[in-house]
Amino acid sequence: MKRIWLVAGVLAVLAGGLTAWAASGGGKLKVNTPGMVIEAAVRGRKVAIPPLREIPVGVGTIETQGIKLHAQGKDTKNRPTIWRLDGIKPFGELASIEVTASETTLVEGGAPLTVKTPARLLTSGAKKVYVNLLIVGKAGESYRTVVYMGRQRVPKPKVAFLDENGKVLHTGAFEYG
Repeated sequence: MKRIWLVAGVLAVLAGGLTAWAASGGGKLKVNTPGMVIEAAVRGRKVAIPPLREIPVGVGTIETQGIKLHAQGKDTKNRPTIWRLDGIKPFGELASIEVTASETTLVEGGAPLTVKTPARLLTSGAKKVYVNLLIVGKAGESYRTVVYMGRQRVPKPKVAFLDENGKVLHTGAFEYG
């Protein structure tokens, strides 16, 4: 019985110490975008900052190591599922976040998302047109073009080239990599 009380006491002291340690820095960070999780280096550890909650992180510059953007939606059989985009560098305005002691630092990203399709024509050898697909959030953060529906990667995006009259000249699909 004494051993149980001793273990409970040690756990209480550790939990209190961890809480005090986390709050001692004074700075708090809040991801103010529903569904966005920021992975950041906080005091030498990789920490996931969940959306819509104030998290004590201490004062200073927080370096973003990853971004995940989640949204509730439907799958191909109209069942509820979670869709996900993963961020890639550059993270735009979210690359480093300055946290102050006096107030909660709010960060926002995600929607509206802009899809860009820069293209270039290669004329050496056979003529080829390369079309890239870029997904950029409102803070300038970039996302991978791989979209996940639940745990499954969705099929590659398709593309169609049309002339001025709407006639399809060529169709294809983007390739990963």
